[in-house]
Amino acid sequence: MLNQKIKDSIKVLIYLLILTLINIYIPFLSILVLIVWPIPIVVITMKYDLNTTAGVIAISALINGLLFSPIMGLLAVIGYGLVGFVIGSCLKEEIKPLNALIFTVLSVLFSHILLLFISKYLLGINFQSIINEVNTIIGQTSNIGNMEEMLNSQLQLLQRIFPALIGISAIITGSLNYYVSTWYINKAGFNKPTYKEIKYWALPRWIIAIGIVISLLLKRYMFFVNLNMVLLFLTLVQGYAVTIYYIDKKTKNSIIKVIFTAVVIFIPLLPPALVLLGLVDFWFDLRKINNYEGENERS
Repeated sequence: MLNQKIKDSIKVLIYLLILTLINIYIPFLSILVLIVWPIPIVVITMKYDLNTTAGVIAISALINGLLFSPIMGLLAVIGYGLVGFVIGSCLKEEIKPLNALIFTVLSVLFSHILLLFISKYLLGINFQSIINEVNTIIGQTSNIGNMEEMLNSQLQLLQRIFPALIGISAIITGSLNYYVSTWYINKAGFNKPTYKEIKYWALPRWIIAIGIVISLLLKRYMFFVNLNMVLLFLTLVQGYAVTIYYIDKKTKNSIIKVIFTAVVIFIPLLPPALVLLGLVDFWFDLRKINNYEGENERS
């Protein structure tokens, strides 16, 4: 008879394999998979010791490496494996919810950077190789006018602001990983505290405001251009939180919030308005929650 630990480990491996298959063969669900991928590792980390978690991650990496590719094997270790372990450990050790959220975002950022490093230095995949490949494809196509120059300039711009995009991606992905994982863990009966809902978020106004001013003054340096993008994104998050707060006061219908989020993503005029709203909220506290001490956290 298999003991409970082995049964749970096998279940987690099966869940991870199913998610990997969905990610590979149903690409339009990849974003959803990216959000829920760490959950099985979170569960095994919460229930058992470090050796069990490490064993499950290692076996998952081996399965992915043999069935799919070495990259998928690496993803098991430094992707959902690392992030799931960090979330699970934070919840298990009852680290403060805000710190747990920050650690999750940092683990996702570290995972992104490590994957990029491996892609560049071990697999030879980088922006220059992409630019060269695009030029080769364009060179084989006739009657395209100035498309080659336009695409090259766009790819070079993307290369310069890529650090900011990685940072923003880590903030979004890490936050979603944290909230979805803690929601699932509490549904499973663990009853762990969760950080406040985004509608109550109040980001550090002085740090962000001073950072924006400095990065604008020094925008001739790419580091500060990237810094400015990340800080403006955080300001946008503040404006988004304000809007969700007032939507929630008017209606508890989650569909309205989903529609609003989709509008923010797909209508270019709205994000600048949210940045402005976030800046206003920094100084005028439109929700009157500056002294909010986490009434929304579970105890």
